[in-house]
Amino acid sequence: MSKTHVAQLIPLTSLHQVRRISFRLTLAAFSLSAFVVSTSAQTATEIAMEQGFTIPPGVQTAIVLRTQPDASCDLHEAGVIDPANTMRLYANGEGYIQFHVTPKEESDGWVQLDCTVAGKSISYPVHLAAGSSPTLDMPAPQTSVPFPQGSKIRPALTASESQQLSDEELTRLGYPLRPDAAAEPDRYATWLARVSRPMTVLPPHSVSRSDISHQRRSVEAGGEALANWSGYELRGSKHSYTGVEGQWNVPYIQRGESGIATYSCMWVGLDGDGTSDLVQAGTEQNYYEDGPWVFTSYYAWTEVVPNQPTEQEVQLLSPGDEMYFQATVNLTGGFGDFTIIDFTQGTEIVTTTPLGGTYFNGSEAEWIMERPLVGGTLPDLAFYLIATMTQAYAFPAKGSWIPSSTSGAIQITMYNGYYNNHPDNDELSLAVAPSPAILNFFWINFH
Repeated sequence: MSKTHVAQLIPLTSLHQVRRISFRLTLAAFSLSAFVVSTSAQTATEIAMEQGFTIPPGVQTAIVLRTQPDASCDLHEAGVIDPANTMRLYANGEGYIQFHVTPKEESDGWVQLDCTVAGKSISYPVHLAAGSSPTLDMPAPQTSVPFPQGSKIRPALTASESQQLSDEELTRLGYPLRPDAAAEPDRYATWLARVSRPMTVLPPHSVSRSDISHQRRSVEAGGEALANWSGYELRGSKHSYTGVEGQWNVPYIQRGESGIATYSCMWVGLDGDGTSDLVQAGTEQNYYEDGPWVFTSYYAWTEVVPNQPTEQEVQLLSPGDEMYFQATVNLTGGFGDFTIIDFTQGTEIVTTTPLGGTYFNGSEAEWIMERPLVGGTLPDLAFYLIATMTQAYAFPAKGSWIPSSTSGAIQITMYNGYYNNHPDNDELSLAVAPSPAILNFFWINFH
């Protein structure tokens, strides 16, 4: 019997059928990973061996699977292939993909990941059971992403080393430059926390997300109300700012709208307000609810606009991870340099993006909560309740770091703007500064 004939007997209309058949066949005779569903001679989809996991009900649990390096995958209910009812996920350079699942109740069902890379398509059937007792055939899932090849451990500095090493020695050993403890005590405390613990330095690697991008804003009449940004912005003349930083815990997305995907991203950046360039880095947190299952995804990203028209995903994250982001550009505008630290996972990434022919304006620094563009459209805003950013500073071309809400800073509020077929302009997100370098973002509405 040919593979095509086998595929005709086992259509991908329901993975419940696949599982029933798989119980009737011994693994010695057949393997689901050998089946190929073919609609034409040019397109073929392999079906990987089914995997099954037990996850606790009512708890957001990470599931890590091995697919193909840099694969783009659509997560959806088994047998339901509808772009409007999927969550797009991307594998890292080692092929690992991560998503979080929250069962609403004790339930049993199937989802599938349809992954594509380099013209090759593989479907991964996943059986999920909500319960408190994993079994041999339905174990608890893998919940952490292995460190990629090429990762290196940078040892922690002792108290004396942090004081005695010169700037040249710190740079040679791969440590960040030490701020002045007397002039910048907050930044020095952050630096000390960073160097006094061992860090796994990850090799930089990114995956270009074709589905999500970030939109430059333009000055609008009638106050600082935007349909996609909320936060604070510093404005100055050209080349006023060369760096920006912020620290926050990845917002935990805990509820949404049934059948509607919601998105939010928190970032720091330079320019993008009436300029042709935008250099930014932050976290993305997305949510989709499908029947008894809630799916969420979290990751770190960078983007240089217009050079990169979509997000560059650089690291898979979990809600609550304590993150630090810094974006800098030298005055000649040659490169956008990014430092991304996950204090919770103990990892650090330093990556650089050439600006090419893009002119670096350097007239603005921002600390933003955004609903990004998804397929060119503004989606509903994911529910993050309250998200707090600390260490919100900009580095000027001359002088010391400037806090985000210093005198003259612009406060930006997000409104719906009559998007998503919603005939309203409701307030969505508000940023408040309880102190000069701390921002609280308050979620108000989905749309």
